[in-house]
Formats: sequence, structure tokens, C-alpha cells
Amino acid sequence: MAGKKRCFSTVRALRRLDPKVLCEVLAKFPDYLFERKFSLPAEPSSETVQYEAVRDACMAEGIPHDLDDVLFFVSMLGNTQGWDKIQREAKFQGKRLNFKNVDLSCADLAMKAWLCDWPKNKHLLEQSYARAKFLSLSSYVYLPMSKDVRKQYKTPTDAGMDATRKALEEYFIGQELGKGSNVVVYDGEKEISFLVRYPGQMERHAAIDNDGNTANHVFKPEEYDAVVYDKVYGYLRLNTNRAKDHTRYRIAFADLLFGAANVFAKEKNVFTLNPLIGPCREIFKCDDIPGLAEIALIEVGFVSLSKPGMEEIWRSDHDCSLLDYSVNGMHILPKDAFSCKYAKFRYRLKDRTKWVTITVHAGDTLTYERDGDCAVVEEWLMRRGFTKDTLGLFVKR
Repeated sequence: MAGKKRCFSTVRALRRLDPKVLCEVLAKFPDYLFERKFSLPAEPSSETVQYEAVRDACMAEGIPHDLDDVLFFVSMLGNTQGWDKIQREAKFQGKRLNFKNVDLSCADLAMKAWLCDWPKNKHLLEQSYARAKFLSLSSYVYLPMSKDVRKQYKTPTDAGMDATRKALEEYFIGQELGKGSNVVVYDGEKEISFLVRYPGQMERHAAIDNDGNTANHVFKPEEYDAVVYDKVYGYLRLNTNRAKDHTRYRIAFADLLFGAANVFAKEKNVFTLNPLIGPCREIFKCDDIPGLAEIALIEVGFVSLSKPGMEEIWRSDHDCSLLDYSVNGMHILPKDAFSCKYAKFRYRLKDRTKWVTITVHAGDTLTYERDGDCAVVEEWLMRRGFTKDTLGLFVKR
């Protein structure tokens, strides 16, 4: 991660950090400091800290993994938004950050959060960054269960998580990506989510530092994949950078959660847009969907018998929906439409004023805005027959 530790890459950047807090972090790695042949001052200050030595140690190839991590996450979270993420994550986990924040920058505060109640909080920065990263993901591939084994679900144990981390570490090493992977878990009432971090392909970046010096950074950027199991409906959702990792995740997390490898199917036809073919106005009623105030069709791609071989795209004007334009009675699309390729819906939750969107592609992919509660609109999709009901959970309306 050396190429992205911007708070520690130059002497000028290091001088922006509180010297006492910086030295307190470095002091957690005495063996590495001894190896680098420099010691920390008894009274850290901008005059006593050996900034050139600190810079070289922070950017060295042989830096300890835990130190590399904290430097990276401080760089990523060392701003107002990042500090807010750390505070929210700490609150979510019931952790108290008991330290004064007077005269400290956001990067200093991130380091203090890592130090607070150390080593209990040493994973807080990654968890804060991971949750934000997870919530920013918006497109998922869905895998249904081969058969209904939801009752066999077991909450992952620490030993189980360690085994999964080890298995994925070996997998990524076998993929020639190297070491440095991790799995962060978020267990909720209706779903359990995993964020998988692993090294990406080698990158070489030419850069100019704050002192005007040119340098070439060779590093492996961090990559993140998300794996989510829906405890209610039994789906496994995947957001990955590489499609070839789907099989590995499907097996690894099935084994973690159910003790068996072949729980989730390779099914690619999870979503269908057939409910939009024919009379369909009634499906947009939301009375039976808790939390959903309104939903409407705003864009659709379809093929009709009158224009075979040509995909037509209908898109509503701003703040309108295709239901407002239809002249086909209970139909929205032309009566000779026989196939939908994709559809975009706009919806609003009962406790919010903002409208958000979700795009459904015939096949296995949903794309949605993460600031909406996707679980609510997913229930609407399932109850209305847009989702293949492999477990027989719904009677289509």
C-alpha cells in the first residue's frame, strides 16, 4: 500500500501530524524501529523527531503489515468525512473514543482512535473504511440457494472466520496477487455482509511529491469485494472486481455459514422482467410492502413483435414516470412487447423524502443507490415476480 500513504510519504506531510501522536503509533513497533536503526525522542516535537528516518521507514518495502495498514487507513480517513466515519463506526460497535481532540487534525484523530484502548481498537480504522467502501458499492450479482437450507445457517465463529481468511489468503497467493488479504464481517438482523480486501495487480505510478521531487511508486493497490448473505430470502449477493472469483466466494462463504460447499447455485437467470409484459399497473401498488411509499417505472428497454430485432428504450421526463405516459390501459408497454432487457425504477421509502433508483437487468444483476434501503425494494421485486422464486416463498401477484 506504499503508493497511497499520502500522510507519511514526505517530510512536509509528516510535519503536519502531531509529533507526539505520530511517535505513539510508531512506538507500537519497537522491533521495526530497531531494525531501521533509529529511536524515538523522549519528548517528541517538530524539532526532535527524525522526519527523514520516519518517512523512509513508512515507505519501506519491509514495513510490518499492521503498521502498513494503520498508515494507509489514516491516509484514507484523515479528513473530516473520514473522522465522521470512524466516529459512526465506533458508535455502531459500542466503543467509546475517550480522548481529547483539541488541537488535533483529522489524521491525528484517526491515529488516536487506533491507539485508544489499544490493541482492542486496532481494527477500527479498517472497519470504518470497509463499511464506507461497502456502502458505496451499487451493483450486485445474485446467487440463489440450490435448495432451502436456511434453517441450517450458523453465525460465523472466530475460528470459522480465521479459517475463511486463511483459505482466501491462500487463494489470492495462488492467483499471484500476494499476501495482505482480510475479511471484515458485519452481522445484521436480516443479512450478514463480508468485505474482502486483497492485493490488486501491480501498478507503477510516476508522481511528484509536495517538495517537487519526482518519484516512481511501484505498489499493489488494495481491492475490495463484497459478499452478502440474505438471511430472509436465502440469496448470496456478490460485488466483485473479477468475475472469476465468484466460484471461490460461493464455496468459501457457503462453507463458513452452512458447513457445506454447494449451497448456492450458479444460476444466471435470477431476475426476469416478464411482470412488465402485459397488464402490470397493479404491481406498482405498495400497500403490502412495509416501508415502501411509492415506486414507479422510469426507463425500460424492450423488444416488440412490430419491430423484431430492435431494442426500444423508453425513458420518462424528469420527475415523471412511464405510468403517466401510457395510453395502453392496464399495460405500460405496447401490447405486442414480448421481451424486456432492463428496467429502471424510482422509489421512495416512507421515512424519507428523497427518491432513489434501482436498475434491474434480466439475468442476475441489480444496480441501485446505496443511500436507499435496498432490502425494502428487493422485497417488492420478489413479491411481484421479478425474482426467480427458487424456494417457493411467494405467490406472485
